[in-house]
Amino acid sequence: MKTIATALVGLSALACAFAQSPDPMVGTWKGTSNSAVFGSGLHHPSLKTEENAVRFRHVEYTLTIDKQEGRNFVGSIGSDSHKEIVLGALAKDLKSGVMVNEHGMFNFTLPDTKTMDLCFTQVVPNSPSIPKVASCFEMEKR
Repeated sequence: MKTIATALVGLSALACAFAQSPDPMVGTWKGTSNSAVFGSGLHHPSLKTEENAVRFRHVEYTLTIDKQEGRNFVGSIGSDSHKEIVLGALAKDLKSGVMVNEHGMFNFTLPDTKTMDLCFTQVVPNSPSIPKVASCFEMEKR
């Protein structure tokens, strides 16, 4: 009887350990942005006449996560015109987190293992060559 109880305690501890492990983020994620943009930049080029006006843009992005260690990961994100390094971290709940790239910050949630809801903000003070961007979209793991 003592052996069975010990085995059950061991299995319970093992199940808890697996429950606390993050799902693999490594892979390719794709989605189309819903962005409000002021200014012009690599992912959001504009005509000279549009640079001082707010525009609404929809750009297809690819997030490629190359490496993950525990709750941290690294990869790249970009559109056809430009890719940037992205660094990320999952929160303790393993369902939300943050990412940063060259010019901005992403907040994200993972409703399931194949879907990422993310929002991006880009505001670089005193830098007229970098647009201001507010964007939210869904990415799917491929």
